[in-house]
This record gives sequence, C-alpha cells and structure tokens, in this order.
Amino acid sequence: MRPVLRNTVFRTWLFAGVSMMAGFGQVSAVRSGSFEVGPFVGASYGIDKFRVMAGGNLTYALGNKYVLPYFEYSYFPGIPHSFSGTIPNGGGPFSLNLSTPLNDIHGGVHVRLPIFKESPLVPYLVFGMGVIHYPDRSGSINFTGGTIPINAPGGSDFTINAGGGLRYYLGATGRSGFRAEAKVYKPTQGPFSNVTIGKVEAGFFFQLR
Repeated sequence: MRPVLRNTVFRTWLFAGVSMMAGFGQVSAVRSGSFEVGPFVGASYGIDKFRVMAGGNLTYALGNKYVLPYFEYSYFPGIPHSFSGTIPNGGGPFSLNLSTPLNDIHGGVHVRLPIFKESPLVPYLVFGMGVIHYPDRSGSINFTGGTIPINAPGGSDFTINAGGGLRYYLGATGRSGFRAEAKVYKPTQGPFSNVTIGKVEAGFFFQLR
C-alpha cells in the first residue's frame, strides 16, 4: 500500500475511533411510547443489476425500549431490461424489452442491541414480512418480421427479509440521528421467487415525542 494511501486509511480509522470514544459519555435515548420517522435512500441488487431506491419507515418504541415494531415503504424505479432468445422451430432470434418498477411494503421489528452502554452508537437486528408489488407493465417483442407489443400483468408477492444496522444518536437528548442498514429479501412466490434481493440504505431519523 502506498504511504499516502496508508496514512489516509490510518487517519480515517483513528478519527472514527476517537469519535466513537467521545460518544461513550452520551446517552442513546429511546423513549417508551415514542414514534420515530426515518426517510432513507439506498440501492439494491438481485432482481437485476444495481438499482437505486428510496423510502421511509415509522417505528414505535415499546415499553422495554429495545423492541421497535416498524412499518416501511420503499420504491424501486423501473429499469429497462432486454431478454433475448430464439423462437422454436426455426423462427429466428427475438428480444423482449420490459421495465419493472417495484414497491416494497412490509412491517417488522427492530431489536436494539445496546452493546456500548451510554453510547450514541447502537447496533440493531431487523426482521420483516410483507409484499413486493409490481404494477401492470407494457413492453415489446422484437423479431426479424417486426415488433409485437405485449402487456405483463402486475402482482404482489409475499416476501420475508432480515438483516441489521446501526443507529447513531445526536446530541444530549438523542431525539434524532443517522441510520445505516443492510438486509436480504426473499420472495416466496411469483416471478422473483428464484432470486435473493440484497438492499442497503442510509438516512436520518427523528422522534416525534
């Protein structure tokens, strides 16, 4: 590793370590009965190549402050796809052009893991269940003799997901902060049941009370 790059990496890790140690004197507060709103952006991989996504979630702190039930919505813009093949019985080559936007709607729980006592940095586990919805789509089949328009029906496929993340609480009250999360989706039915979808997201959050 080049000296300049090595020094840069060292300074980055040192800054991160000092920041974490400085935060150990702060309190990561989740108040019982409080709602937490968190918009986010991110990316996914699995259905196709990387695609961007955005959304938001709403959590509610139960009495023990460690289990936070949540509801989440994400939108994955459609990306044009082209599938190619050969028509049987000497029909020649063809290509199918189709774009599929997705809506992820699910609920679940965040389980906070306060490993670092009195620290603003709190890891958590997440598990959820819901649906991935895709609307009716239109596309086209192109072959040697011309083009045929097609319509693909929409649907909603039951999906489970699991993963983990980190919350970083700001200030003395801890009413807001930043969140980063990674998890895996597995549709159990429909056209995406043969794929596993990975998603990473980052955003901020704030408590309503």
